Amino acid sequence: MKLPARVGLTGGIGSGKSTVASMFANLGIPVLDLDQVGRSLAMPGSPCLRRLVDAFGEVILHADGTLDRSRLADICFAEADGTAQLNSIMHPLIKMEEQAWLGCQQAEYAIVEASVLIESGGVERMDAVVVVLADERLRLQRVLDRGKQDEAAFKRIIQRQCDDAMRRQAADYVIVNEAGLVDLHARVDSLHRALMQRFALSRA
Repeated sequence: MKLPARVGLTGGIGSGKSTVASMFANLGIPVLDLDQVGRSLAMPGSPCLRRLVDAFGEVILHADGTLDRSRLADICFAEADGTAQLNSIMHPLIKMEEQAWLGCQQAEYAIVEASVLIESGGVERMDAVVVVLADERLRLQRVLDRGKQDEAAFKRIIQRQCDDAMRRQAADYVIVNEAGLVDLHARVDSLHRALMQRFALSRA
């Protein structure tokens, strides 16, 4: 049995990437959130978390022993080889989970959602890449409206992510999410039809 085509979905914080992913899911397309996979792998007591602590120290832990993802990201961003070290621990495990999940799906294509798909080199294993873009001021407003992060946190996160020029360069398809949910639904529906046609032909 042929595996579904792998369609990477990425975008900067506040771009609406997760909203797009949920729209694909509502169309019946399997969606795997690699950020959630990473969180699951680094649960307290896991071998993965122990390796992270060995590499970066106990400062990356909250008082309850859970991973402080923001602290880990700050450390990795500040150290020249920090991101490479993090990737060497996390990405082989994430790729194994991704491959196992993909083998359980029955669809022409599946969405693999990841915040740092481009930065981590994940683009190389995708059959296509979808990038969600929006103006930075609009993205900031969305983040502030969610109430989980302030402007300083937003700026720290975008410093760790690649810019839109790099995203466009990596993209096979671009969804501009600046005109509301009705427009976004239409864009996702159109792209879904294009992907179904593309991968149905390639799998025939």
